[in-house]
Amino acid sequence: MGCDLAKTAVVVVAPEEPEESGAEFSETQIDTIRSTWPLLARDIARVGVEVFTRIFRETPSVRSLFDSFGINDIDNLQHHELFREHAQKFMHVLETLVDNLEHPEMIQPSLVALGARHAAVEGYHPEYFRFYTKCMLEVWEMELGEEFIAEVRDCWTRVINYIVRCMGHGYHISVTDQLDAFVHKEGNMDKLIIEKT
Repeated sequence: MGCDLAKTAVVVVAPEEPEESGAEFSETQIDTIRSTWPLLARDIARVGVEVFTRIFRETPSVRSLFDSFGINDIDNLQHHELFREHAQKFMHVLETLVDNLEHPEMIQPSLVALGARHAAVEGYHPEYFRFYTKCMLEVWEMELGEEFIAEVRDCWTRVINYIVRCMGHGYHISVTDQLDAFVHKEGNMDKLIIEKT
């Protein structure tokens, strides 16, 4: 077999599988998350919109995924009812995990399925998940103020990373299924490189 550099290569890196353990979060971490969540949830839609506003500023290509919402001005997302509903749903996913921190495996299948749904969004790239992490932590710092000490940041980082890991796994599963169909078409095997870590 020769090496043809003109052929398309698709590289899929498998994200770490979500842990199945019920001990994903310690009691101290759970207490920290639960004590700060009410401050973030007092105006849940507004906080969710703020996360997306930051994401859109950080990564304008994410904004284009929301063209169907008819967003003209990201500075006025708080007044865009359809978008506020989307942001609220986004925050409710987080709230569901906060409510189930002792048994995150209860929500894990939903997070994996949510990640798989993101794979179906044309133009969505898995690296976008890291922008959500960064922007959420920035908003949390703004909302929590002095209470956003290093311990609180570490706990929330762990929670957000858990969500991203589960969603990334779902995204990967979905993409792999799509790639399997691609590979099985005649002549596509030599265009594919799959790398698992």
